[in-house]
Amino acid sequence: MKDIRNISDFLLEINVEELPASYVRPALDRLKNAFIEKLRAKHIGHGDIAVFGTAGTLICFIKGMQMKQEELSQEISGPPKKIAFDEDNNPTPQAIGFAKNQGVEVKDLKTKSTPKGEYVFIVKKVKTRLTKEVISEIVPEIIKSMNFPKTMKWDDSGIRFARPIEAIMILLGKENIKVKIGNAPIKTAKGLSAGSYLKKLEKICLLDQGRRKSEIEKMINSAQKKLGLDEYIDKNLLEETNFLVKSPVLMVGEFDQKFLQVPKDVLAASMSKYQRIFTVSKNKELVNKFIAVLDGKGRNLAKMRKVYGNILEARLKDSLFFYNDDVKKPLSEHTAKLKDLIFHKDLGSMFEKIQRLEALSSFICERLGVGAAEKEDIKRAAYLCKSDLVTQMVGEFPSLQGVMGMEYSLKSGEKESVARAIKEHYLPKGLDDNLPETTQGAILAISDRIDNVVGLLGAGIDVKGSFDPFGIRRNSLGLIQIIKHKGFRIDLISLIDKAIELYISSDRRSDGYDRRSELKGKFKLPPEKLKNKIINYIKERLEFLTPETRPLELKQAVFASGSADIVDTFARVKALSEISSEKYFLKAAKVCERTSNILKGARGEKTGMVDQGLLKEDLEKEVWKAYSANSKRIKDLIDKEDYKEATKAYADAFFEVLHKFFDNVFVNAEDMLLRSNRLAMMQAINKLYTNDVADLAMLPQIAVE
Repeated sequence: MKDIRNISDFLLEINVEELPASYVRPALDRLKNAFIEKLRAKHIGHGDIAVFGTAGTLICFIKGMQMKQEELSQEISGPPKKIAFDEDNNPTPQAIGFAKNQGVEVKDLKTKSTPKGEYVFIVKKVKTRLTKEVISEIVPEIIKSMNFPKTMKWDDSGIRFARPIEAIMILLGKENIKVKIGNAPIKTAKGLSAGSYLKKLEKICLLDQGRRKSEIEKMINSAQKKLGLDEYIDKNLLEETNFLVKSPVLMVGEFDQKFLQVPKDVLAASMSKYQRIFTVSKNKELVNKFIAVLDGKGRNLAKMRKVYGNILEARLKDSLFFYNDDVKKPLSEHTAKLKDLIFHKDLGSMFEKIQRLEALSSFICERLGVGAAEKEDIKRAAYLCKSDLVTQMVGEFPSLQGVMGMEYSLKSGEKESVARAIKEHYLPKGLDDNLPETTQGAILAISDRIDNVVGLLGAGIDVKGSFDPFGIRRNSLGLIQIIKHKGFRIDLISLIDKAIELYISSDRRSDGYDRRSELKGKFKLPPEKLKNKIINYIKERLEFLTPETRPLELKQAVFASGSADIVDTFARVKALSEISSEKYFLKAAKVCERTSNILKGARGEKTGMVDQGLLKEDLEKEVWKAYSANSKRIKDLIDKEDYKEATKAYADAFFEVLHKFFDNVFVNAEDMLLRSNRLAMMQAINKLYTNDVADLAMLPQIAVE
């Protein structure tokens, strides 16, 4: 139990110029985790940690922090006892010297038994420090280590942060702790404890972001209900708004009905991008009203409603103009402009990209046996899928890429399946986003993602930690999610090969320019090394998306048997996880382990086919008989992807007979022909299962009771 006299609450407040709303929640998570790690490392006990934030303030509040480090003892080993003491148990010069060096008396020396024998040691107490001293060191470290998508310097101190730091305040109990963080001013709270100061802030504003978000949601739903509108809230806009206000106030406004002719996605984008206001609907149709969440009570709502309405009308006039101007010509007439739009400085234009997407989509269609009509739809969608990038609307609202492609293609008379594929090929935009539902959209989305991953990794762009400005990680995760969701049986390696080939192929552009040598020069790695890099990168993302297994090593065992077929990889992980506690599973694992161990011992030796004429012992003949009698059935079960039954059949066929074999037959015989033949038999049994299911020898402590 903690002594309450030796604990105090702690508070850190960082005041900054307004942060982007999307930065706040990750910053709070990092702040909390950093304090947990630092305080643990410094052996400072504490209670609950809470973090609070708005665009202008980040706060960490810690209950019951100990006022000094925990008292720890350190064990220091000395010389062996037989060297430290003579036969009469008198200390030798070595013992006396060890004690002197450690600042203790000889009588303080202790002995203990170790695997290496009896040794002398001492136990020393580690010197403790006051928490306020430690805090003054770790707070600057924590603040300087906080990562953001973008950081800046604002003075000559060299400190980098998302926005300029305006002030820092640290309270431990009632004591203000002053630290230097660049040139940031120190703020103090005279006569207030950390807990009292927090309560003072809570009276001024709705500090807790969880409560604040819930309150905003209730306010919006209440207004919608009162007006007879649909109770729907844009969750992304709600999250953003939550960190833009401290004391939320609701306002309902109107705009001219003529703007309802603008597509609803455009209306929503225009409202959310510039004013962070919510569209509202009735019976799922947008109406000419909006909801805004303002910061601070006591506002003149009538005046604010007029201001918001005037700004919105100006924005919507622009949006309506962009829309009407864009639809004056078919979407396909915009496509030629993609020749002047760079995909990436090292990888050519967007027009060249859509040419690769046409080829990749056709390649996937052939592998999946897609019909001719669908294939033509996908090819047409690939040609048009980036054309909206050069329209005025997407230039103003980049978040509408794909959405406007679908809208404009329908206006241009394109088939609905083509239009929908254009929109769906951008999905998913994140880990929890919707996935393409149509075959056309899914195939085009896969083509786009593999082209992105291959090109960007080939250009030498690497993902470092959370820094992924080109979305390589997102593209890889999306690729896997789509293939799994649609159940597409695509060989990932052949898909990567095709994507690399298209980048460095000798196909000439329509103007006759051959970019083969240019692109080969832009790729930082030779094709084979690039291919391996891409395979390994996507494999890591696949491991991330597959469920955890028991034992944990089971997932690695499955991946060791190949992961080029994503659907099959998920199926093997699922099937083996469900039977991992079954006795026959453990028996199969034991067969893999014992055959694998024998083969490891003979690594480097060449083994060929099993020669039945060299089988001398009755037990080895019995083993080969078991293989001959069961291998076809096991292979058939694996081909049918019945991995549970294949595992059971494998265990039943080999566990008992191999147990007898290993107990009575020496595999590594002196006769090299016998030795090689027996190793070949072990390899045949091992590969029968491990080539296509899982290398269960990777599991730890395989025991069959």
